[in-house]
Amino acid sequence: MLNKTTLGVAISAALSFSASGAEQSIEKITVTANKFEQSINDVLASVNVIERAEIESSNVRDLPALLSKQVGFQVNPNGGFGQNTGVSLRGTGSGDTLILIDGVRTGSATLGIKALSNIPLNSIERIEIIKGSRAAVYGSDALAGVINIITRESDNLSLSATFGSDSYQNYQVAGSVKSDDITTAFNAGFEKTDNFDVLQSVAPDEDGYENKNLGFKVNYTDAHYGNFKLLGQYSEGFADYDSRFSPATSTVEIGDFKNYQLSAGWSKNYTNQSHSIDLALATDNSDNTYVNFSTGMPITSTFITKRTQVDYNGQYRLSNNFNISGGINWYNDDVSQSSTIFEVQERDVLAVFVGAYYDADKVLANLTVRQDDDEQFGDEITYTAAAGYRLSKDATFRINQSTGFKAPTFNDLYFPAFGNPSLQPEKSVNRELGLNIDFDFAQVDVAVFRNDIEDKIDYNTSFALANINEARYEGVEFSLSQHIFGFDSNLNFAYLSAENKETGAELRNVAKRTFNWELAKQFGAFDASLDMQYRSDRQGAKARLGSYTLWNLAGNYQVNEHIEVSLRVENLFDKEYNAVDSHVDATTGKVYYYNTPERRFFAGASYQF
Repeated sequence: MLNKTTLGVAISAALSFSASGAEQSIEKITVTANKFEQSINDVLASVNVIERAEIESSNVRDLPALLSKQVGFQVNPNGGFGQNTGVSLRGTGSGDTLILIDGVRTGSATLGIKALSNIPLNSIERIEIIKGSRAAVYGSDALAGVINIITRESDNLSLSATFGSDSYQNYQVAGSVKSDDITTAFNAGFEKTDNFDVLQSVAPDEDGYENKNLGFKVNYTDAHYGNFKLLGQYSEGFADYDSRFSPATSTVEIGDFKNYQLSAGWSKNYTNQSHSIDLALATDNSDNTYVNFSTGMPITSTFITKRTQVDYNGQYRLSNNFNISGGINWYNDDVSQSSTIFEVQERDVLAVFVGAYYDADKVLANLTVRQDDDEQFGDEITYTAAAGYRLSKDATFRINQSTGFKAPTFNDLYFPAFGNPSLQPEKSVNRELGLNIDFDFAQVDVAVFRNDIEDKIDYNTSFALANINEARYEGVEFSLSQHIFGFDSNLNFAYLSAENKETGAELRNVAKRTFNWELAKQFGAFDASLDMQYRSDRQGAKARLGSYTLWNLAGNYQVNEHIEVSLRVENLFDKEYNAVDSHVDATTGKVYYYNTPERRFFAGASYQF
C-alpha cells in the first residue's frame, strides 16, 4: 500500500506554491490525449511532452535513455545500444503501453511490443506521453498509457556528427524545402557502435549495433480543400546479442530489423467542426539468428507484422463550452510472412468511439466510450470518465477513472507448443487524482493513481499460458520544474507499489522509489546540464537487485551562428551496478547479470545552414 507520509509530503509541496501577480507560462498543446488539439492544462490526465530542443540539449543517444528521465518510467536494458530494453510505465510491462508513430499503431503483433531502442532520435520532433488507460480513445494495449512519437519537422538544413566510447559514430541530416503551399521535411541518420559484451558467463565478445534510417513529411495546404499530408519513415539495422541458451563460446547471435511506415492524411477545419482521415501501412520485420538447442547449429527465425490502419476523427463544437469528438478506427494485423506458422495468421479490429467535453470557467468534464469489435475476441467496451476544477487560473484539480484491455498476441495464442488459443484479453481499471499548477516561475504536477489489471497472462504450474494473475499498481508522482538563482531545475519523484493481488508478492523489476533531477545553466553561448537518476532496490527474475544512482553531464557551445559543438558524459562517476539479472548457474548458484555501461564519452558538432 501507499506510504501516507510520502503521499502527504508530495501534495503539501505542490500546494505550498502561491501565484500572486505571476504571468502564465507558455502554453503547451497536445494532440494525443483525445485526438484533437488541447492545452495540456485542460487534459484531465497526467501528460508529459518532450520537445526537440530538449533532445538536442541533453545529447542523449537513444530513446529509452530519454524516457528514463520522465516521471513514472523505469528502463531495464539488457545491455547497451540496440539491445532488448524493458520500458515500464508506472510499473507495468513494456507491452502495456501503446506506441504510436505519427498517430499510427506500431510494433510487433507476435511479441506485442515495439523495440524502442531501434527508433532513432534524429527522426523525432516531439514525444507526447499520456498516462493512465487510454483504451476509450485508442483501443487495445493502452493499459498504462500512450506514447505518441511525432516525426521530424526541421525548419533549417542541418548536419551533425557525433563520436564516442566503444567506437560510437552517428551522422544526421535534417531539413525542409518550402514552395508556395507545399512543405517537404526530411531526415536521415546512420548510427554504429562496437558496444560492449552484453551478458555475463557467455562469449566475452563485443555486441555491436547499427541503424540506418530516413524519413520525410510532405504537407500541402489549400484554403478551400483543406490540409493534405504524406509521411514515411524507414529504418534497418542489426544488434549482436548474447543468449544464455546458446553455447558459452557462441558468437552467431544477431537480430536484424527492417521497419517502415507510410501514411497519408487529409484534414479540414470548418466554423464549428473539424474532420480528418488517415490511412497507414506499416511493417515490423525482425530476423533472429541463434543456435538451435537441439542440433547445435545456427538457425534464423523471421517474424513479420504487416499492419494496415484507417482512421476517421471528427470534432463538433456545439458551444464555446461544449464539444463532441468521435471517430472510427479499423486496423488489420497480418503475420502470415513469418517463418513460424501460426494457426490464425491475421485479425481485424473495427472500433467506434465518441466523447463529450465540457469546459467552463471553473469546471471541466469529459466522458468517452469506445467499442472494439475484434474478430477473435468479440466486443470490448471501454470508457474514460474525468472531471476537473480550476482552483485558480494557475491550478487545476482532476479526477478520472478509465478501463482498458490488452488482446493476447499471436505468440500468446498460437506459438507452437507454447500458445493457448483459449486466452482472453487482459482488462484494467485505472483511477487517478491529480493537481497541476502552472506559473511563470514554476510548474508542479502531482498524481495519485491505482491501476488494477485482471486476467493477466502468465505461465501456470503446468508451464502453459493462462489468464491467471491479477496485479495492482499504485503510487504517487511528483514533478517540479522551476527557474531559480539563474538555473533551470527539473526534478521528479515517484513512489510505486506493484504486487500480485492474490499473493501480495512484489512484481519483478519495479523499483518502489525513483528520483530524477536535472540542473541546467546558460552561460552566454555555452549551456551545461547535470542530471541524476536514482533507482531503489527491487526484485529481479533470480535475485534482489541493489539500488543505484547515476550522474550524467552534458554541454553545448554555440561557436557562431552556424556551428555548435556538444559533449556528453554518461555514468560520470563510473558506477558499477546491475539493472537486470539473467540466470543462475545450477552448479554453483552464482547469479549472472546483463552488463551495464561504464563511463562513456560522446562529442559532436552540428552545422546549421
